[in-house]
Amino acid sequence: MKVKIIGKTNLSGTSKKTGKDYNINMVYVTHKANGVEGESCEEIALQANSYPFRDIIIGKVYDVDRDSRGYVVAFEPAN
Repeated sequence: MKVKIIGKTNLSGTSKKTGKDYNINMVYVTHKANGVEGESCEEIALQANSYPFRDIIIGKVYDVDRDSRGYVVAFEPAN
């Protein structure tokens, strides 16, 4: 699915529940959706070690692929 980046933020710290460290990049995107006039929007969580914050460019279009459970398996700039 093609998405356009409209915002991003980095979330990192230690989970109060598990005690494990986390480092996640949240990207805010728009995309086409059935039944929506204009565009729909959502946030996508990306592992920071796989998708560095500095490499995510606001305003750029990306291709997102997800597995059957909805987890991101590919997030790359669209051609």
